[in-house]
Amino acid sequence: MTPARLQTIEEIFYRAVEKEPDEVSAFLDTACKGDELLRRKVESLLTSYQRSGSFIESPAAGITPRIIANGQADLLVGQTFGHYQISKRIGSGGMGEVYLATDVRAGRKAALKLLPMRFTGDAERLKRFQQEAHAVVALNHPNILTVYEIGEDHSTHYIASELIEGDTLRQRLLRGRMEFSEAVDVAIQVASALAAAHEAGIVHRDINPGNIMLRRDGYVKVLDFGIAKLAEQEAPPAMPKDEALLLVETKMGLILGTVPYMSPEQACADPVDKRTDIWSLGAVLYEMVTGHAPFTGDTPVEVMTSLLEKEPPLLKNYNKQTPTELQQVITKALRKDRTERYQSASEMLQALKNLRRQLELKAVPLWLRWIRSPIGLLAVLLVSALALTLPFYRHRNSVTSLPPDKSIAVLPFVDLSPAKDQEYFCDGISEEVLDALAKVDGLRVVGRTSSFSFKGKNTNVSEVGKKLNVANILEGTLRREGNRVRVTAELINARSGFHLWSETYERELQGVFAVQDEITRSIVEALKVKLAVSLPVHELRNTEAYELYLQGLFFSNKSSEADLRRALGFFQGALEKDPTFSRAWTGIAKVW
Repeated sequence: MTPARLQTIEEIFYRAVEKEPDEVSAFLDTACKGDELLRRKVESLLTSYQRSGSFIESPAAGITPRIIANGQADLLVGQTFGHYQISKRIGSGGMGEVYLATDVRAGRKAALKLLPMRFTGDAERLKRFQQEAHAVVALNHPNILTVYEIGEDHSTHYIASELIEGDTLRQRLLRGRMEFSEAVDVAIQVASALAAAHEAGIVHRDINPGNIMLRRDGYVKVLDFGIAKLAEQEAPPAMPKDEALLLVETKMGLILGTVPYMSPEQACADPVDKRTDIWSLGAVLYEMVTGHAPFTGDTPVEVMTSLLEKEPPLLKNYNKQTPTELQQVITKALRKDRTERYQSASEMLQALKNLRRQLELKAVPLWLRWIRSPIGLLAVLLVSALALTLPFYRHRNSVTSLPPDKSIAVLPFVDLSPAKDQEYFCDGISEEVLDALAKVDGLRVVGRTSSFSFKGKNTNVSEVGKKLNVANILEGTLRREGNRVRVTAELINARSGFHLWSETYERELQGVFAVQDEITRSIVEALKVKLAVSLPVHELRNTEAYELYLQGLFFSNKSSEADLRRALGFFQGALEKDPTFSRAWTGIAKVW
């Protein structure tokens, strides 16, 4: 069937479903103009559509469904569903209207989604959805929207969930494409949510920018797990593929929001599994970094035909600076044969984390990246070998002894935050780790003054090791957005340049102590240092106090009297927030 013919069928079909039942026959007489084959195609679609439940079925008894169906949802303001009183409408879409509501029992704000009747008329399907939704709630994952309750009132089913302060990814993309690091960070959090859900046997089925919320503190929340299952329809086995596309696109009821992110198996109304979410996340990531959906068309059917038959434009067509590794991740996620995609969200999550690591490395100064590269390392080794062949340039008595294996210098972490205003935080984290390592018996740790003397200098790790006479170097990066912190730490052998250990930690500010402890323990394990006593476990009680403490620490290490006075002010401020914060007392003693 030609695209023009398919578009004609589509146009007539859409107009037909808007007609009253007794008007359809006369309408088809006029619209099809005697083309019997065309009429039979449209009638076939109408029959399949009506058998699976129509958009325009008369709703069940009850004033609320009629209000929603008639587009008068604002009239619900002030009404109560269960123990949720509606304040105002805050969103709408194919999956239902969303309202700001108050939980009169718990005294908290909530988002209340009222599900359309077309998705809740099948009792068995509704029951399966409820079971799946409860399973998702049980996951208690930080990147999955918290659902408070699934209920029914006024003949309408509703979902009450936490109220998210922030924008949908769709709203964010209206402002333009995202930086690579920002897009990958969002994709990692979505993949983490999917991995947890897939592990529990739950497939989302509708990953798209409208179902991804970006909180103001940088956290990502995935919405509407399981709801797409209510709308899902399978085409009759004998229906041709192009007609199946039209039926699926119509029954989903998500023409504007979902079609560009549907997997090929969804477009063909085939059974889906967790790999359909892999495809959709790949399509979302593509749009985040390009500002364009990977598959386009003038109609939903054209979009689905495109995703079934074409490959998306290369990312470099939009941005020549696109990393090859990013293209590889998206290409694999968008394989039309699902057996060629990532086979799990966990696999894609690991690929995204590796990609983020590559992006972070590229943010490190070029000289440092060169030293770590194979060519740079080879150059260092060649120079070292050459030096060994010229012993007459060295006086025998000038040979220094090799540093002990159990020795380390902690260099100040590099600030990768967007505003580059976290120098005090980077220095503070570095110093806290240094102090913790200094308490480990059997490990020689270079003091802060010596280690921090290399701050901002283009000195390779081999040279740092020689000057400080240590065998190992710990360096890292820190990126902070709001209350969310990402710390990447690396332990490097100063002689060989080889990486002994590396890890990336993502936490809210509340969990930063745990990051410091984990880094310390990992280094102790990597260097095979025997602990005489267990390392203490720290707990951060007040994040504001800790921030003030780090700023005090930053200024206390400067020499001027004015800086010391500022440090004292910060330490005192920390104690006002938390009088039990012992580190602040130590800081005061240091500058008093």
